[in-house]
Order: sequence, then structure tokens, then C-alpha cells
Amino acid sequence: MASTHTEAVTGPTPDLLARAFNAAPNGFVLVNEAGAIVAANEALCQMFGYPAEQLLKTSVDHLLPDALRTGHAALRASFHERPEPRPMGAGRVLFARHADGHGFPVEIGLNPLPGAQGLLVLASVVDISERIGLESAFKGMFDGSPYGQLIINDAGRIMMANRVLAESLGYTPSALKGQALDMLLPERYRQRHGALMASYRRTGESRMMGQGRDLTALHADGTELPVEIGLSRVRWEKQLSTLVVITDISVRKRLELELRQVNADLQEFTYVASHDLRSPLRGIADLIEWVEADLGPEQPADVQRNLGRIKQRIQRMDRLIDDLLRYARAGRADTEFRQVKLQALVSDILELQPPPEGFIVTLDLDVPPMQAARTPLETVLRNLLSNAVKHHDRPPGHIHVRASIDDNHCRIEVEDDGPGIPTQARERVFKLFQTLTATERGGSGIGLALTKRLVEVHGGDIEVISPVRNGRGACFSFRWPRFQRRTSDEQA
Repeated sequence: MASTHTEAVTGPTPDLLARAFNAAPNGFVLVNEAGAIVAANEALCQMFGYPAEQLLKTSVDHLLPDALRTGHAALRASFHERPEPRPMGAGRVLFARHADGHGFPVEIGLNPLPGAQGLLVLASVVDISERIGLESAFKGMFDGSPYGQLIINDAGRIMMANRVLAESLGYTPSALKGQALDMLLPERYRQRHGALMASYRRTGESRMMGQGRDLTALHADGTELPVEIGLSRVRWEKQLSTLVVITDISVRKRLELELRQVNADLQEFTYVASHDLRSPLRGIADLIEWVEADLGPEQPADVQRNLGRIKQRIQRMDRLIDDLLRYARAGRADTEFRQVKLQALVSDILELQPPPEGFIVTLDLDVPPMQAARTPLETVLRNLLSNAVKHHDRPPGHIHVRASIDDNHCRIEVEDDGPGIPTQARERVFKLFQTLTATERGGSGIGLALTKRLVEVHGGDIEVISPVRNGRGACFSFRWPRFQRRTSDEQA
């Protein structure tokens, strides 16, 4: 206590100052006008890998990389001409040399200390290797990001922009640096944008910008680009700034619009066609019944045959209309998920839709139950099983249904030993109104198109392999998701 009181009155003793100098976490070195090291603390000795006694009276130039030593004497002389506290090499990354020869980045502050030995210079040295490494890693991720990114300061000026962002808006990164962010906004948004950014800075939380609204950026040629924007507060170049991630969604928007239009057109066509076709069909069917009633039971054989053919074609047209409606409805994914056991599902189908006599169906479906929309999956399997029977060319036939796990999907294969699919038909087998042969009269040509549409709209894919073996057979292989997925626009 007595010692503390004395220091409070007379100031710290030289011994206390020496201990504080040595205990400082940053490196300190004291250099005389000739450039010789007068003192160095322990942090500096550890930083440079020298024992203290080796540094004393050594030229401070030994702590510099070889390439910088030549001009250092002139820089020291310049400082002594105008001695004042200042950081060294402001705006530049300085490098020092370790005892083992490797260079490392440092920050240096200079302070003149006049004393009995003349003017000494106290240099504080901080090893910034870790900070430079982190900055380099961040800049690498920033520049290499597949998303457009820029950093803006709180004055609304662009501090840095990556190549993806600059090119998507018709600039170069260097052309954007230092510019006002407003130049990337359509004129109508600029007036209130400052207030919105100020409001964002008050909360500072990372979030998407303008959710539920259409955001656009202004291209250099004056056109507007639909974008998605994410905001995060970061510290860059010693100041709080905002990292802006901008994604060009123009292609996605166009595809979404085209898809919506195609689906709308298809639904409109099918509903209109079903109405406009079904009404006259019913009228024709009524007329046939009246003609048959007028002719009575004694109809000529050729008339009876022709009336039967007309009724057959009316029924076929009616089925075609039903298939068209089913195809149109298949454009929407079923969201009623439940646990599905494939073995039980396929067995139920075969019970309701048994194969003809002479056909053998082998099931190899030992996979765990999965969460799936049962109705569309059942429709797909029913179509493929029916297809395997319908297109078989021999009375005895073998159908093999097997399943396996394929990551997040279940792969299901329906393989037959029928005649296979001709090479020229494989490309069009999944297209609407396509049949395998010109003589195929029973089908509408919608079954496989409907199957493909159901598989894809529920997140799967389908392919056909033919021939399978010995020049015969076809295998329809499709993947169906094993787990229920949600889209980001679904409500929790």
C-alpha cells in the first residue's frame, strides 16, 4: 500500500514502467536515431523469434524483409525531420521478417520520445496475419460467389462489388466502387430507399429484402432486372457496413411465367375440349339409339355392324376425353401424404387388375415404407403394369416389379419380357397421343404421358430401357421421393 501511494504522488517508477513495457500484449521496440534497437519487449521478441539479448544494439533493419532494407534508412531520417505520432504506411499492408526468414503482415505505430539519449522512436508492432488471412478468405468467397454481392457503407456508397453482380448489371467491379447505390435502383424507388436502409440498419438483422414484393435492379442499359436481395450487417475496413446479396431471377421468372401459361392453356384446352366434344357425342349416341329403335329387331346385318362400330368409336372418344381430363389434373402435385408399403400397394393393384391367364408377376419390393402421395403413385404403377400386359405379344408373359433405395428416392422398375420398344419409338413413348404401333387401336396414347407427368410433378423422374435381354423386353424405371418435402412458399 505504501508503494502504491508513493507512485500515485511521484508517478510510476522506472522499474514499474519496465515491467509494464515487458507485459504489454503488443510488440514494442525502442530505436535510436541511428536505427539501433535500444529496447524490445517480450511480445515483440516472441513475434519475431529472437531472444531479447540478440536484438539489443542490432539495427532495426534486421526486422524488415530484405527487399525493404535499402530504403529504410531514408524513411527513418524523414521521420526524424518531422517527428510526430503516426501510423506507418497508412493504407498499405506492411511486412516484417521473422528470424526464420518468413515474412508476415504487421501494423506499426510510431511515437517520438525525446530523452537524454537524443530522440528515440517507440514503435508498436501488431502481427495481423490472422486478420489478413480472414480478409483474404472472405474476399475469395466474395469474388468467387455464384451470387452477385456488394458491400455498401452507411452513406450508401458501394465499397466493393463482385464480378457476378457487376456483369449482371452491365458494369465492371471497379466501375461500381465508390458509386452511390442508387445508381442500381430504378428512379421510382430512390426517394424512399434511404429511409428503408436506415430502418434496416436500426435492426441490423440478416434477412431477405422486400419479401412478397417484386424487386428490380437497374441495368446499365436502362432496362430492369427482377432480383432477390438478402441483407447482412458486416464490419469491413473498420466500419459497420451492409453486405448485399443479389440474385438475378429473370430466367426463373420467365420459366415460371411460361409454365403457368402452359398449364393454364392446357387446362383451358382440356376443359373446353371435354365440354365441346362430350355434348355432340352424347347427341350422336342418342341418335344411334333412336335409329336402332326405329329399325327394330330385324336390322340388316351390315347396318347392325356399322351401328356397332359407331357405338365403339363413341365409347373410345369418351375415354379419350376422360384421359385428357386426368392428364390435365396430373399437373398439380397431390399433397395428401401417408405411409405407403409398396408390397401392399402393388398387391392391391393386382387384386383389382389381375394379369391375364398365363402371365406371371414377380414382386421384389423389400424396401422400408415411405411417405408418399398414394393415389398418384398407385396410378403410375397401374399404368405401367397395364402397359406391360397390353403390349405383350405372347400368351405367356413375365412381369418383374422390383424396388430399391436410391438416396432420397425409391427406385421402382417394372420389367416385362415382351417384344420391347423399337428404337425409333423410344424418344416419343412419353409424349401425348403417341402409340407404339400404328395398329394399336385400343389406347388413346395418353397413358405413358400421364405417367411421366405424375412422376415429375411429384419430384421424380422416369426412363425406359429396351431391349432388356435377348433383344426383347422393356423396363420402365422411375424414382419416387421417399420423404415428404415442403416448398419454401408453404405456410408453417
